[in-house]
Amino acid sequence: MPKVCVGRDTGRRVIVRNPVKLADTVIHRLGIARVGDPLAQLGRGQLMTCCYANRMDHWFRQPVGWRVRRSVVLLAFLGVCVTPAAASAETLKLTWNASASPEVTSYIVAYGTSSGSYTTTINVGNQTSYTVTGLTAGARYYFAVQAVSPGGTSSFSNQVSSIPFTDSALASGLTTIRAAHINDLRSRINTLRTANGLAAQSWTDPTLSTAIPVRAQHITELRAALNDVYLKLNMALPTYTDPVMVAHVTPAKAAHIIDLRKAVVAIE
Repeated sequence: MPKVCVGRDTGRRVIVRNPVKLADTVIHRLGIARVGDPLAQLGRGQLMTCCYANRMDHWFRQPVGWRVRRSVVLLAFLGVCVTPAAASAETLKLTWNASASPEVTSYIVAYGTSSGSYTTTINVGNQTSYTVTGLTAGARYYFAVQAVSPGGTSSFSNQVSSIPFTDSALASGLTTIRAAHINDLRSRINTLRTANGLAAQSWTDPTLSTAIPVRAQHITELRAALNDVYLKLNMALPTYTDPVMVAHVTPAKAAHIIDLRKAVVAIE
């Protein structure tokens, strides 16, 4: 199986030894390195850090072959569509690096709810992004991509995973902000805090429900709790719409939730 081999993640850049550029490869995590950043390549049988999962603390040292061939490396992120999605039909948008082979005619997106087990496959044609629909909010999905050519189908790309938010296609001016959006973010931010050695955050209105309106204070608490994680990782803080929110003055809106979602996904 093709795999992406990179050095340890130090926050904003991937640091590697003996860097070379592999035309077909990019890193698997969103928002850290960029396409074309140096990757490491060692001789057959040597060891280097190989990424199989989408968490910074999930690394394995495995033997690496002389080269990575026919790899189509997947980079996943949450997509923000222009119209709201139904609560029972959430979406995730995937993008990936095109294969260097001119013979590729299409790509297959494969996914499922268990790591390495893909129960659904979709031939998405010759494009390098696709929005997967019909997903369940709160469930983790695992994705990989294959390239199709007249000679057959390639091995799977590296795997990434993500969890759809409630109303994943949140749209400014179209989607009403509700308790479920705040509760989703609270859960995922506290998961990040715990994973990075920080205490779980306590929240105002901890049992937020439909009976309690979303307020500026709820958004401000989420930002502060998430900023702690970024600081712990020595990463630049996210930028936010209405960076200073005033209680009883600044209304909570979709843009605030979208900003937080992007910042969460970037370090998950």
